[in-house]
Amino acid sequence: MRHLNISHKILTIPGLHNSGPTHWQSLWEQSLSRCERIELGRWDDPVKDEWVERIAEAIDAESEPVLIAAHSLGCHAFMQWFTDASSLSRDRIAGAMLVAPPDLTQLRKAEKASSFADVPAISSQTPMIVVASDNDPYARTAHVWRLSRLWDARFVNAGPFGHINADSGIGDWPYGQYLLASLQPVVAPASADEALWLRAGDWPNRVRRDPRFEFKERPYRP
Repeated sequence: MRHLNISHKILTIPGLHNSGPTHWQSLWEQSLSRCERIELGRWDDPVKDEWVERIAEAIDAESEPVLIAAHSLGCHAFMQWFTDASSLSRDRIAGAMLVAPPDLTQLRKAEKASSFADVPAISSQTPMIVVASDNDPYARTAHVWRLSRLWDARFVNAGPFGHINADSGIGDWPYGQYLLASLQPVVAPASADEALWLRAGDWPNRVRRDPRFEFKERPYRP
């Protein structure tokens, strides 16, 4: 993992079936001393209320604000928690990066996430980024963009990398590291060099060049 100016502890939230040893979440946990996974349990047969409770317990246990790096169904679990959380609990989140949230309609049809409901629109002062892929088999790019609007988050198209997981061949995902670091109030990450993204096979943020997803970012920093 590249050297980043990340001052906050990172909590990762995997999705269905957990994240394997070559998943970017696992690589981050191995490389960073202040990066831990929230153990949600029942990885293959998730129950929304149980996952939300585990997330609440993990966040409440932290004495300082944390960064969230969620993937797939873990994004929906986090947003379920966030929607019902008190303002005091929300203040424990310095920022959240929600990567490749799936279309719950598809998962519910496959009976893989029957207990998960769509999160209603929210308004939040918490910095969030929702990351999509051009060819994610679990959600169309437009669907993920709509989620970003509902969740009051910045939208980023990371490029054609499937479900942005171990099968995507992105290793420790330098671009994701940069996006997470950018959520902090003051940041100058070394990985802001676009050449690093390209060498790693990543795709620079193209959202401003795609008229389908025009969205003026809200400034997070004063």
